[in-house]
Amino acid sequence: MRTNYLLFSAIAVVLLFVIFYSFSDLQMNDRYVEGIQEERKEKEEFFREDEESPIEPALRKKFKGLSYFPIDASYRLTADLTLIPETDTATLRLQTTTGEDRLMRRYGIARFRLNGEQHALTLFVSSESPQILFVPFNDPTNGEETYETGRYMDIPLPKGRRDQIVLDFNTAYNPYCAYNDNYSCPIPPPENRLKVPIRAGEMVYKGK
Repeated sequence: MRTNYLLFSAIAVVLLFVIFYSFSDLQMNDRYVEGIQEERKEKEEFFREDEESPIEPALRKKFKGLSYFPIDASYRLTADLTLIPETDTATLRLQTTTGEDRLMRRYGIARFRLNGEQHALTLFVSSESPQILFVPFNDPTNGEETYETGRYMDIPLPKGRRDQIVLDFNTAYNPYCAYNDNYSCPIPPPENRLKVPIRAGEMVYKGK
């Protein structure tokens, strides 16, 4: 069974570092928008042409691209970060779409305000990708506007101060299971079910 829950290639990870650390003033500007658009372009090229693409080989020639919400600066925000000590209680077995468990460690809790309300997300880290924080989440758009099981964000491990972190929902993406049932993808845990609709990032894939 093939497994994948992080971004599709090293190129995308590098682009994430550019996006998160080049625009710390939280202002929407041309460079920021271009960075997001370039990451999306690279991803679509990967899906269409690479042999590791989650799109079935027979369907790649018909691949018409992915759908996204408009890039919205209000969904790029700074959250207060509370680190979780590396103890046994920080370890969690995330269920997957195939019934398997994925062992991950709770890195911290990000608390933020959106639409006038306080919210929180748990950030995870794995031994497979120790430099990337994995953020699986659900929200009320799942099933209609976005993938029914939920979406993910990948955040570079913070450098320097560890009491704040940037959450950019414009980078939210679908797990590979949204395109191909042969993948095993972690299901967002109950603690990461947001009550606020997140109309940012990747939308539901309709080409499956």
